[in-house]
Amino acid sequence: MNPLAIDLNDLYLFAQVVERRGFTAAGDALGIPKSRISRRITQLEARLGARLLQRTSRRMSLTEAGQELYRHCAAMIAEAHAGEDAVRKRLGEPSGTVRVSLPMAIADIALPRLLPRFMQQYPKVRLMVQASNRQIDLIEENIDVVVRGLGAQQEPSSLVQASLCSVHWVLVASPLYLSHSGPIDDLPALAAADALYYAPLSDSDASWRLLGPDEARHQAPIGKLRLQSDNLSMLKQAALTGMGVATLPRYACTAELAAGTLQVVLPEWRPKAGHMVVLFPSRRGLAPAVRAFVDFLKSELPAALA
Repeated sequence: MNPLAIDLNDLYLFAQVVERRGFTAAGDALGIPKSRISRRITQLEARLGARLLQRTSRRMSLTEAGQELYRHCAAMIAEAHAGEDAVRKRLGEPSGTVRVSLPMAIADIALPRLLPRFMQQYPKVRLMVQASNRQIDLIEENIDVVVRGLGAQQEPSSLVQASLCSVHWVLVASPLYLSHSGPIDDLPALAAADALYYAPLSDSDASWRLLGPDEARHQAPIGKLRLQSDNLSMLKQAALTGMGVATLPRYACTAELAAGTLQVVLPEWRPKAGHMVVLFPSRRGLAPAVRAFVDFLKSELPAALA
């Protein structure tokens, strides 16, 4: 690293002289003798090889070089103050409002167990939670944090994307449905089954897109589409009542699988390799409350969705 040829403190002194319109006022504000400031500015001019100030007995003015240098000094000082404030805020106790948008299934299933812990840990933070599967414009809608499946949210370059966890999806059906349809133990049997398909209504290409052993891929049109929705609770309820085979993340049906009211079919094939991400506007200047919530999600949500 090449060291600077000039002392940054001299740049700060120079900016103070300019802003306070003289050596005496700058010295009084900083508690430094006027003569020392004058000597440092003279040394700065010598190092730069340019006169920065025109001085007479009555007034002081900036040369063109001085004007140019002052603009950079002002920007440098502003950034230094911003950095100091950011660190102080980071070390401070998080407080204020965090506006969050999460998929409906996560808001229904995982968040009720997690949010009380966050709220106890950060009593000065107020949460405003939106449960939605639609695409969110963080800036336009004044949202601080968005959790979505990878690819579900088309993020502009101004957003930061952080990985949360992978989500294991499964094909499930109720024992009632399987008793009527017969076992679903191969792909042709799945093709003949009634499909409860997870997708937005804008997805007009309803097809089984599956990953299998050794990352084998299978895609085939759905022959009998009974229900298409981006609401996991609706799809699960339809599966429980024997309407067909549903594609669900395992976290959304763990209790039903344990109770036997739903069964995994074709366990060697899975509907997708889901991945959850968290999006927020920028790491720089992130409010302590928002940063605390993002860190909490990254720490706690993977286990809740495992």
